[in-house]
Amino acid sequence: MPIIFGWGRQTTWKVGPVFRQLCNHCKNDEYWILIRRTTWFTFFFIPIIPYKTQWWLICPICQYGLKLEAEQVKKLQPIAEINQLLAMKKITEQEYQSRIALLEGSSSAPENQNQLIEEKAEIAQEAKTKSVYCDNCGKELTSGGLFCINCGSKINKTTIDT
Repeated sequence: MPIIFGWGRQTTWKVGPVFRQLCNHCKNDEYWILIRRTTWFTFFFIPIIPYKTQWWLICPICQYGLKLEAEQVKKLQPIAEINQLLAMKKITEQEYQSRIALLEGSSSAPENQNQLIEEKAEIAQEAKTKSVYCDNCGKELTSGGLFCINCGSKINKTTIDT
């Protein structure tokens, strides 16, 4: 009897770069990327129903990740989308500056901008203390292993602290 139902297929959507941060893991100073990872129920290998969605802030070099909560995503997603538009050259630098100013509310309330800077710093600090996760399934990795305990995929040597 053939298997027609399945689960566990994952799709990843790269929202865009959020802010420049020194990665505590690989020591590179890059723009961290906001991504959404969705896990699907499948029918004949076709994704039908999403049953799990996770948001991550990822170092683009070593894939060191920080799992985000819903309130953090609400604050970072608009920034990532605007940054992505600029990177794809769909908006000009002047339009980018005006959208960021509008988003941060810097024209009417400078304290909002300070609050946003503090929140970015808090998220960056969390990234320094969080664990490393598998590139394939998103489960936490333990140091010293060659393969992910959950999905069995090979672990990149640069992914885990020695």
